[in-house]
Amino acid sequence: MSNRLRKDKTYTMDDLAAELGLSKSTVSRALSGSGRIGADTVARVKECAERLGFRPNLTAKALAGQRTLNLAAVMPQEATASMMMFYHECLSGMVVRGARSGYNILVCMQDDNDTVPLEDVVRNRKVDAVILTQLKHDDKNVALLKKENFPFVVIGSGAGENIAHVDSKMIESCAAFAVQCVSKLETGGNVLFVCGSLNVEANNNRLSGFLSAMENSHFEGIQYAICTDVADVENDLSVKDWNLILCSDDVVCLRVMEALKRLEVQIGKDVLLASFHDSILFETSMPPVSALRVDAFTLGEKSTDVALKMLDGIQYEKMNYVDCSFEMRSSTGK
Repeated sequence: MSNRLRKDKTYTMDDLAAELGLSKSTVSRALSGSGRIGADTVARVKECAERLGFRPNLTAKALAGQRTLNLAAVMPQEATASMMMFYHECLSGMVVRGARSGYNILVCMQDDNDTVPLEDVVRNRKVDAVILTQLKHDDKNVALLKKENFPFVVIGSGAGENIAHVDSKMIESCAAFAVQCVSKLETGGNVLFVCGSLNVEANNNRLSGFLSAMENSHFEGIQYAICTDVADVENDLSVKDWNLILCSDDVVCLRVMEALKRLEVQIGKDVLLASFHDSILFETSMPPVSALRVDAFTLGEKSTDVALKMLDGIQYEKMNYVDCSFEMRSSTGK
């Protein structure tokens, strides 16, 4: 250890850089987890920081960069419901990634497409960047953020080519999952897709994935229909014998399950059932429900990482993707 580094002093980032023979910017990026820094270098920097008891001066960093050290996560009002696990998992990923760089996550709840809460956050500069967790058709939040020239990231896709997105390749993933589910119908049959509001871009993408599967796959004897209003689902279920029902997400699927129960239709026996979004409730339901699992935690984590790279002037990808998996359970005969 260099003579000028003594154990009775408060160490700075300059001290760490001198000790390691690295630039201050490299040390900063290694500690924040942003930028393309090699794993060995990151490990060296973190070991040295821990050994010397270094703690970043976040207040000084905020003042120097005129930052709040806050990010806003904009969520729909229904995200507060206990069944909306997607938003809870996304938020957890944001909090974990933000904490690594000394950032807090401010949750901004919105009723429908009301931009007033976000306008207050942005125009009063309460945060440094915004993450939109649900994209609407002709989204007013996107228009506001572009007008204010405010950094933001969208979870999902469809906001425009020049906007940063973090997504799950939803159209392709839903198409592949639909093919997997329809293949369970050995002798053909009737398939119903039950969709949530088409004002939400994610549902448009799921619908596109379903249609791609139905129109581009060579299934014989398959007839399909679409229900775009969940309120009508019980009528649609009762007017025809469906062999397979695909649902746009877990909340829609739970409503379909309730309707099937009232109609005394047995899932997995009388009809196969699957969802384009998984839920922990599906693992323990009777029967367990097949679903497309999107890594929502990583969606939140990666969207926060992209936002922080924007703020630090680090190169980032406009389109970022997380993994999906097919969870085939008893509701489709596995």
